[in-house]
Amino acid sequence: MKYNILMAILLIAGLSSCQKMAELQPESLTDSLNHIPYLTIAQLRNGAADQHDIVYINDGLRSGTFQYDATDTSTADDGSMVLVSGSRRYKRESNFVTLEMFGAKGDYNYLNKTGSDDTEAIQKALNYCSKSGTEIKLLAGKKYLTHTLYLYKDSVKNPGYQSRPGRVKITGQAGGIATGDLEPQGAGFVHVNNETANLIECIGFFSISSPTTMGGQIDFENVNFMGGNKTTNVLYFESSQGQIYMSNYTVQINNPTGNGITEVTTWETEHHNGLIRGQASGNGNWTGIGLNIKSNESPGQTNMKIYSNVNVYKCGYGIRIGRRNASVGTIGPLNFIGGQVSLSDQHNMWLDGGVYNLVSTGQQFEGSRLCAVLIDSDGANDLPRNIKFTNTYFTGGGRIEDGSNDSYAVHVKDGVGVEFDSPLFNNLGNGIVFNKAATQGLVIRRPVVRTVRTYGATTGTFINAYGNNVASNRLTLEDPLFNQAPSVYVTDAALSAFLTTSAGGRLSVGNNASVVSCGLGAGTLQAAQILNFNNTAATTITSITGGQLFRELLLTFSNSLTKIENNATIKLANDTDFTSTSRSTLKLIWVGTYWQEISRS
Repeated sequence: MKYNILMAILLIAGLSSCQKMAELQPESLTDSLNHIPYLTIAQLRNGAADQHDIVYINDGLRSGTFQYDATDTSTADDGSMVLVSGSRRYKRESNFVTLEMFGAKGDYNYLNKTGSDDTEAIQKALNYCSKSGTEIKLLAGKKYLTHTLYLYKDSVKNPGYQSRPGRVKITGQAGGIATGDLEPQGAGFVHVNNETANLIECIGFFSISSPTTMGGQIDFENVNFMGGNKTTNVLYFESSQGQIYMSNYTVQINNPTGNGITEVTTWETEHHNGLIRGQASGNGNWTGIGLNIKSNESPGQTNMKIYSNVNVYKCGYGIRIGRRNASVGTIGPLNFIGGQVSLSDQHNMWLDGGVYNLVSTGQQFEGSRLCAVLIDSDGANDLPRNIKFTNTYFTGGGRIEDGSNDSYAVHVKDGVGVEFDSPLFNNLGNGIVFNKAATQGLVIRRPVVRTVRTYGATTGTFINAYGNNVASNRLTLEDPLFNQAPSVYVTDAALSAFLTTSAGGRLSVGNNASVVSCGLGAGTLQAAQILNFNNTAATTITSITGGQLFRELLLTFSNSLTKIENNATIKLANDTDFTSTSRSTLKLIWVGTYWQEISRS
């Protein structure tokens, strides 16, 4: 009896153990008639699988389940996704691939700068996944040393690429660049030193009539990219039509003249939580661009871009966007949301020709050697247009402090429809300088000057201007607030531009006429905000035309020769005419059929 009970216990334990072993193996290996577990790649190739349909390859990081494909008699053995045994072809079963499946080592040492060259293995993986659509997953902490990797077909550089340009998704592990070099916990690609080329390169061909030639569907998530000492561009995308998506990424630049991410005539780009980092020290030696967006002379528009919390740190130019020397191609709309551009050796952001409909919301610009923001077409035949910065934080821009236009936080050299809405200026020498002759529709609304650092041996200027006044350029300054003031709030040159241009500015009347107009032209142009009288003979004003509903009008007088008559169209206090003196003022408001006095001095 005891013997039977003991045997039953052993039988139950044995069955339980077998069940656990089965659970540890892939489900497809539990049928011993059709499956063979644990062969090496060499054993499979030598026929050890016999006629079994499914085999588990146990070969380090190249391990995995392979299944016989009876319909395939021609695919070559690539050592990664297809293994050939006699006439039988076994194909890997997986929802994703790793670079190690293709033979990559990922053993780059970020301290001593040594490691295996993984170029061939990575390129094989990219070529395979671009066709199959399979995701590439990088193993935690792996660093892959490589030459240029191509995301498109080229008869010489990369003949094995079979899909349209792009078409790849790479997902890495957490970790990245903070304040130093590539950190040990982040997975990433490292470009070899002394190679004058790009680390990642995708080039399509821009064509509206043939969209198949354009690239797209590029997805990088949680990946670090580290350039070499001569890398031209760490990431280079050209003529990629759609779905360039990057999130939680870092790009490190080690070439003072090299760029981080360059996008040339690309569409539909999204960046989230990115860091582009150079090694500039602030002495002006770095000239490369962190985020470089431009035209390649294609007639199309580089558009539909979102950069959310993208931070650019210690580059030559932090961000540069524009046509450059191209004669065609526009760049926009572009949206920047949050993020910081800091400690650039040149400008933090340069917007040049062809930039349209750029909106920056809540960006911070900090500590650039030259202007934090430069708006300058750089000789292109199309000025920057419809540029708006909202709730921008400027601190420490224009640290060159040589008195030039580069010593201002913002320099608007030319442009159409440039607006700064509620910017905050902190710890600066000079604030904003603009070219009166070439800047159209500049609006500076509710700027706040919080603190001002010592400007060299003296103190600074908040707003300055240069060039000739152009009445139709419509320049506006609204409600500036000085908490801690610079030596000069607004220079006379800037003040004259705000008061005399047609952005509701000042008109001067000296023709001794009794009926005058405060209008600034036909159509929908604004009325003047200030009407100054400098008549040369005694004149009584009986009517002021060109009023706009609820629009205020300040009358100023250079002498005592002008009288404003109280009548049906001008309602004055106490129903009494206003007789001017030099420097007196009278404020009116248009209420639809007549002017009503508000105040006088």
